[in-house]
Amino acid sequence: MDLSELTVRLGELIAVARGGVAGDADIGRAITSQEEGTALFSSIQLTARESISALDNGDYCPNTHGQSRSQTVALEAGVRYRVVYSTAIFEEDAHLEATLNAIAQGEEARVSDLVPSRLLIRDAREALVIAQGYPEVEHLGFHTSNPLVVDFLLRLFESVWERALPVTAPQLDGVAGLTPEQVELLRYLVLGRTDASIARSLGVSERTVQRQVQAIQHRLGARGRFQLGARVGEFLARGGADRGADRAVAAQ
Repeated sequence: MDLSELTVRLGELIAVARGGVAGDADIGRAITSQEEGTALFSSIQLTARESISALDNGDYCPNTHGQSRSQTVALEAGVRYRVVYSTAIFEEDAHLEATLNAIAQGEEARVSDLVPSRLLIRDAREALVIAQGYPEVEHLGFHTSNPLVVDFLLRLFESVWERALPVTAPQLDGVAGLTPEQVELLRYLVLGRTDASIARSLGVSERTVQRQVQAIQHRLGARGRFQLGARVGEFLARGGADRGADRAVAAQ
C-alpha cells in the first residue's frame, strides 16, 4: 500500500468515526473540540512507557508556541520519540527552536515534504490523528485504541519515516571538516529553510549565508545546492559515515 492510498484511507477513518457508521462503533471516535484534542495530545504522551511515533505537518492552534511540556516529561522518562516534520513548519523560528530543543533531549527527527497530517501513536496501542487543515476544518481529528486501526496508522508512519531525511544532531555533527557554524547552517538547510530565514535566525546577512553555503559545497565536493542536498542525504542515510566527503577533500 503506497503513501497516497494510506492517506486516502486515513481520511475515510475520520469520516467513519464522525458519522457513527453502524457496526464500526469500536473503530474510534471523532475529536469534536480543540480542548479535547489538546487534552488527548498531552495525555497520550504522559502515559507513554516505551515509544511515541509522530508526524507533524504544522497544523497548530494559533496559540501553540514552543515545545509541549508533556513531551519534555516523556523524554526525561526515557520514552523513545521518532518524529517526521514537514519542512514547511521551520520557517517559524519558534517551531524550529522547539524542534532543536527536542532533538537535544533525545528526539529522533526526520523531515519530509510528504507529511499528510499530524499523527501521534503511543506504544503502538493508541493513536491520535489531527486532520489536515486543523483547526479550521469540520472533522478535527480521530482517536482510537482499536488494534487494527492503530496498526494501520503505524504502517502509515513507518512509510513516511523510511522516506524521510534524518536530521538528528550527532549525524550532522559528523560531517568532516565543517565548523560548528557551518554545521548549524547545514542543519537549517536540511530542515528546508530559506536563506532569508536562516539569516534572520543566525543574525547575519543573506549574502553571508550564501557565502557559507558555497564554502560547504566546496568542502563536500558539491557543484550546486541540488548536489549538496544529494550528498548530505547520502551521508545521513549511511548513519553519519562521511566517507564521501573525505574522498572529495582528498581529491582537492
